[in-house]
Amino acid sequence: MLHSAPRGAAFAVPVPAPLDSAAAAPQPAPAQPRPNLPAFPRGARPVARPPRPAFLTRRYETSWLAADGRVETATRIAPALPAFEEAFSAIARGALIETADGLVAVEDLAPGATIITADGRREQVVWMGAMTLFPPQAVPGLAPACLTRITADAFGDGRPMPDLLLGPQARIVLQGARCRRIGTARASVPARSLVDGEGIVAVTPVAPVTVYHLVLSRHAALRCAGVEVESFHPGKDHAERFDPQMAQLFLAMFPTLKSFADFGPLALPRLSADEALDMIAA
Repeated sequence: MLHSAPRGAAFAVPVPAPLDSAAAAPQPAPAQPRPNLPAFPRGARPVARPPRPAFLTRRYETSWLAADGRVETATRIAPALPAFEEAFSAIARGALIETADGLVAVEDLAPGATIITADGRREQVVWMGAMTLFPPQAVPGLAPACLTRITADAFGDGRPMPDLLLGPQARIVLQGARCRRIGTARASVPARSLVDGEGIVAVTPVAPVTVYHLVLSRHAALRCAGVEVESFHPGKDHAERFDPQMAQLFLAMFPTLKSFADFGPLALPRLSADEALDMIAA
């Protein structure tokens, strides 16, 4: 009896190698071995190439604003790798985003909506991504998901209000004296790096949770339940994280973009989890 996998679940599918046009074209007859080289042993077989590794994959939901103003959607299957999941797993379902029309739950947003950024600008949502996180052991081979819950008033009155649940790849914006000590007024840090077990806690899902991310017309920080959450940007290190084949597969998630440069500049500096911990401890 066959059992279907949960919708959005990850599963292993080999990522095909790019077509080698030279190998597909007719080839001339092989040249005879040079006289001073031994011929290939009679009856011997060439050593088979090792199989390409099978990547665990997952289902990603995307929607974007087309050039004619229409909203288009697609479901894509792609590697379940952090570099891909980063574009889909920042804000959990139910989080309230400040828009030109008031507070809107992230799941009710759509490309074309106008967001009020943390610095008061109005920016348009041009792309949205969503994926599903599962409880531990729900999908064999998939690493356990860990979300970050920021409890009400953890950063001060109304920051956030109510509790805010963020995905594994969320980045939030910090500012103040600690940032000034490292030479910047504001910086974004991984939300998970701020877990203290009290006002900010790590959460393992006990049921499937849908998480989202947004690309704006210009990179910025969103106002999310009173907390500044960075909109998606692949960052400056994409060349180190993607080989050419993976880069092409990743950019296919963003049909209106032709290259990483089309994401535009980063709006603020980023700190790694280790750098954030060092800054907080200073």
